[in-house]
Amino acid sequence: MASQLSSGRSAVDRLIGLPGALVDSLRILPEIGRHTATLYEITALLKRIAGDTEALPPVRDNMALVAEATSVLGAMDGRIATIEEAMPVLVEVQRHLNRLPDTMGGLDDKIGRLSALMEQMLTSLDGLAENVEALRSGMGPLSRLASRVPGQRKDEQPQS
Repeated sequence: MASQLSSGRSAVDRLIGLPGALVDSLRILPEIGRHTATLYEITALLKRIAGDTEALPPVRDNMALVAEATSVLGAMDGRIATIEEAMPVLVEVQRHLNRLPDTMGGLDDKIGRLSALMEQMLTSLDGLAENVEALRSGMGPLSRLASRVPGQRKDEQPQS
């Protein structure tokens, strides 16, 4: 009777009901098998996700490097914009530089002619210096003669 009270059913009732419960359990076995296969798939997916998340810390570090590179690129972008703004002036300077060999060639010719004129001028100056020296030496006797002319003051002595 104690067993009857504990479960509310007699032992005989339980034995008779056992094949029905066993048959009910056997009917849900395929469904349990499908759920078990799904659980194995979920477990495999979770293991793959765990492996994939191991790559996240290096990716975070690489993103920090990308952020640093971005700030460097921003500075470079500003410098490139400055160069871009200066391009029209640089193109104009390049045009002038392209004409520089012709200009320098013309200057070489003019400098050559100027050098020849300077040579002629130096020759003329040498001749002039000789003439001035000849005049000075020729004036010496004349100035001594003039100093002897009556009425000449003594404080105005000519230099020789």
